[in-house]
Amino acid sequence: MKTLCFLPMWLLWALVVGFSPSGSQAGISEEKPRLPLAMEVYLKKPQLEVYALEIHLTNISPDAVTVNIRDLPWNPPNDSKWFSAYRIDEQESPVKQRVQDWQLGSRVIRLVPGESIQDTMVLNPRIPSLLDDVAKFGVQIRWDCPPISLKFICPKGLPQVVTIPKGDAGNPAAYSVDSVVCMKLGHMIGLIKIPEDHDVLFLLTPESKMVDILKIRALLYQVDDYVQQCQPSWTNSWAVSFFTEERFAGFLSDEGNRKYFKQGVWQQVNIGQYSSQIRTLFRFPWIKNRADDVYISVYR
Repeated sequence: MKTLCFLPMWLLWALVVGFSPSGSQAGISEEKPRLPLAMEVYLKKPQLEVYALEIHLTNISPDAVTVNIRDLPWNPPNDSKWFSAYRIDEQESPVKQRVQDWQLGSRVIRLVPGESIQDTMVLNPRIPSLLDDVAKFGVQIRWDCPPISLKFICPKGLPQVVTIPKGDAGNPAAYSVDSVVCMKLGHMIGLIKIPEDHDVLFLLTPESKMVDILKIRALLYQVDDYVQQCQPSWTNSWAVSFFTEERFAGFLSDEGNRKYFKQGVWQQVNIGQYSSQIRTLFRFPWIKNRADDVYISVYR
């Protein structure tokens, strides 16, 4: 995410540029109350020899709960604090991780009862030796429950470890989608394209729809339906970039778009951006006297 100050840095990066064993319980009486968000962790293989942790936080209380994006387990610096990796050798040797040293700004998300927030952490870039370690030893990822460094709770009975066995081929999960249904849904939402390796949709959307909250909310519900049926490998954290002209659809860093931006064209046709994770629609983000943001959750 980059550039203009009235959009969050991390959202712009996604939409414009490209989106341990049990510890001591000492001092637990001084611990701040935990949020009633149940944390579940799954091992995923989104691509060949790519490993990721998929994390779900679900509101299990009867009341709405608010959480700051700074506290989410996949965002730095939390992402490197709550789990450890070990080789499955005789010494259970710890595996070194790369640590990110930046932090997001503050933004609060409201989750109603039963609503979840999800995202993934790709392990390969944070554990450079991962594939070699898997080939020779196998790797285990372990975490505390509840995680000492996080504010969340763990459902009872769930394991606090995921294992990648020695010699694992790293074959990605296979999903089945109905191409006819997906083509129809894609046409309904004005889908232009989905960039490779990004959970982002570029849509053709008229300005008349962007200025009408009821219409744009209905469109986002349709986008959510499309994602659930046609992008089964995604979590419920995805993004949308809205364009009034198809030929300009893409990231600002894409070939030609920098030129159009300098000419003042690209920012006129990129009329909106939406993040399902922070439940926020940014309308006319590049036009200072029209820019605003609207909180919209697609949870139903």
